[in-house]
Amino acid sequence: MQESIKLDQVIDRRNTNCAKWDTMDQVYHSQDLIHLGVADMDFKAPQSISDAFQSCVDHGIYGYTDINEGFYEAIIRWFRDKNHTDVKKEEILFCPRISISVSLAVETYTNPGEEVIIHTPSYDALYEGIVKNHRVAVESPLIIRDGKYTIDFDELETLVSEKTKMYILCSPFNPVSRVWDREELEKIGAFCVKHKLLLYVDEIHGDFTAPGIQFTTALQLADEVRDRLIVASSPTKTFNVPGVIVSYLIIPNGKYKKMLEEDIHRLGMNNPNIFAVAAVEQGYRNSDDWYDAVLTYIDENDAFTREYFGKHFPEFQIFPREGTYLLWISYEALGCSEDELKEWFIREAGVEVYMGTKFGEKGLGYFRLNLGTTRKMLSDAFERMRKAYPLLKK
Repeated sequence: MQESIKLDQVIDRRNTNCAKWDTMDQVYHSQDLIHLGVADMDFKAPQSISDAFQSCVDHGIYGYTDINEGFYEAIIRWFRDKNHTDVKKEEILFCPRISISVSLAVETYTNPGEEVIIHTPSYDALYEGIVKNHRVAVESPLIIRDGKYTIDFDELETLVSEKTKMYILCSPFNPVSRVWDREELEKIGAFCVKHKLLLYVDEIHGDFTAPGIQFTTALQLADEVRDRLIVASSPTKTFNVPGVIVSYLIIPNGKYKKMLEEDIHRLGMNNPNIFAVAAVEQGYRNSDDWYDAVLTYIDENDAFTREYFGKHFPEFQIFPREGTYLLWISYEALGCSEDELKEWFIREAGVEVYMGTKFGEKGLGYFRLNLGTTRKMLSDAFERMRKAYPLLKK
């Protein structure tokens, strides 16, 4: 591990236009909250990325920027080394954000009034990409079996109609932290082939897996699935640079890639900002030590949280974390409402998390907690919760 990797360093992010801290302070009219909601991490980005950014700053000219060969080569290298998957340059398409790409994919490949299947509870940007484009979101609620979430494949067959044109999947699944295994992905792929559906897969959390869990990219599926596949990913979660605004799509079918590429150009979103290429190149080429250290730290935060909750908050039931740096936690044993729990978190404990209904009605009874922060921040938040817990149990 490099000496410069100091993940325990507490950094004040307030007064930096920070969505996680400044914006949420404004939402709750308080600067005394510990924020564990927004899904970015409180760690400094890898030094290789910061150095590359500094070079851009020192140059002093911030002109229009294009994608270079290094952008494609870095993505190809990462998928080869981390996912054992071959990606071709001609399959890669730049798009600023995944929330943009999912909205564009829905708009490009479907017509108003047509249906798109999505599992719930769902990351809200994926769901909104459907409904804000005036398509019909066909919800396939995940079911809990043997203590973890899974897909109800029998129900899926009942949801398809002649209007169903697309299937949106999050893998690993935000917010419930499932990593779909190869068998599950193959069943999803076969379902899409059978019903002639395009399959859009958000894999932005694919670099975060818990010990013993293997991530399988949808790009490893059979050619007949790849022919209708759009995979979205980004280094922004992996290396904690979401403010750079950079993502990409991998689309094996040249026809579908050209369609989406034309719409990205139509909207003038085909150029990255001046830091984006550096983030991709340096992240995917020269930040492995930082990445490995963060994975270990997240795993340790996970273990710390489970031990603390087991001792002090036994009514909070934490689901297995297979992927992401997020925990999905049930509070149903307490018998309180979501409004009551939210009020307790903010007013009594001074801690902010994401309540489950942010991810739709199927999130009721749960909340999401972000592990991507320092151990001290977690300790301080949990100590606040411990002191206020008797008020909640009343």
